[in-house]
Amino acid sequence: MTTLILASKADSASLTLHQAMVESHTWESAPSPLGDLLINTKIDVHMLLVNEIHVRSDNIGKLHMDLINKNIDDIIVLSKHVSSSEVPAMTVHPIGVPTGQEMGEEGRSGGVYGTLVPPNPRMASFLRAIVRKGALEPNLSKFDLTLEATHHGPVMSLPTMYVEIGSSDKEWTDSNLASIWAEIITENLSSKAPDPRKRWILCIGGGHYAPRHRDILIRSNELVGHILPSYSLPDTDEDASLDNFDKVLRAAILSMRVARPKAQVIAHLDRKSMNSDLRNYIIAKLGTFDVDVVRGKQLLTIE
Repeated sequence: MTTLILASKADSASLTLHQAMVESHTWESAPSPLGDLLINTKIDVHMLLVNEIHVRSDNIGKLHMDLINKNIDDIIVLSKHVSSSEVPAMTVHPIGVPTGQEMGEEGRSGGVYGTLVPPNPRMASFLRAIVRKGALEPNLSKFDLTLEATHHGPVMSLPTMYVEIGSSDKEWTDSNLASIWAEIITENLSSKAPDPRKRWILCIGGGHYAPRHRDILIRSNELVGHILPSYSLPDTDEDASLDNFDKVLRAAILSMRVARPKAQVIAHLDRKSMNSDLRNYIIAKLGTFDVDVVRGKQLLTIE
């Protein structure tokens, strides 16, 4: 499998992470009209540093793939994490825009409302790895080590995930934090890719940092795809809201099936975050896509 790592000169944390990756490997430079391209000499990884901010780099994976005439299997984007609380954090998340006013409008941070990008199945293993690191590294004791809900751009046709450091300039420029992610990225990309037939979870409900879904993932060996938080869920009394959510849900499921056609998609609901009418509506709608809803306790006991 060939992985493309995407970094941006317009993002200070992205540059810090890019430098950590450069220092941890041997690379060969190669010409590219898209940016500064490095090719790893030991593992099947390309790393592209672009001028523009990554959330606006629509379809750059496909553009790169066409230029090199070689398949790219997945994309990892190196990014800063921004939070108004400025709580230190290291996060991973899928991308796409599940909220907005008019379906098809451009998102505030790239992407298009209603377009959900095929998720990268490596996310769950990255989450478990950073949580394990947190248990061993004293300097991570005050960090949120977590995943985030699906949000922002760019639009991509290839399975994509974001790897982030936050939430202020102090963390964005911290080379030690970047080296932790670089080590995790290297370990993951040097090991066997996820089984293409292994099921994965569509997570629905809960807050932006998905605490209940996170708990399931770090206590199991499950894979995760999209995460649709409570703020993206519909008002069951409004037809327009239901219609938009149906399109987002369809986009989430189909993008997961595009990413891994042989894998079963199942759903996990944060049941406490929604009332019974909404829960029943979502379960029924998932049924139309042949997506089973599985309780958290089952996920902890079923391989």
